[in-house]
Amino acid sequence: MKRESKQTLIIGMALITILLGAVPVLAADEAPPPWTKRDYAAPAEQVFNAARRSILAQHHELKNIDGKQREITFHVGMTAWSWGYNMVLRVTPQSDNTTAVAIDVDRSGGKAFSWGSGKKEVEKILDGIDKYLGKSSANGS
Repeated sequence: MKRESKQTLIIGMALITILLGAVPVLAADEAPPPWTKRDYAAPAEQVFNAARRSILAQHHELKNIDGKQREITFHVGMTAWSWGYNMVLRVTPQSDNTTAVAIDVDRSGGKAFSWGSGKKEVEKILDGIDKYLGKSSANGS
């Protein structure tokens, strides 16, 4: 291999290492950000139906709907900052007659190639649930 090729390869590998090291990595035990959750003063079944309608209204790709577990798996397409997101929305009834919604976000391209957080997309989904339930039933968490 020519000396120039070796130098180019070494520089390229160094840049990749630096870039990957600069990407923040969430610890497995770190709590999800607060914007991924919201509580509603409505029955779980009603919230689950509103969540399904919100996701469909935004034309996200449904992967799986589990009505028994109240879980929806879907894909949000590419954005300016990401290759897209795989998301799982979970609806959980609470003991105080409210319902909790939480959305797990996984970047399709991984953190090295997808810089967005998915916050805007999650907020649109949660705002859509607000819309379908009526604004008075949401309690931000």
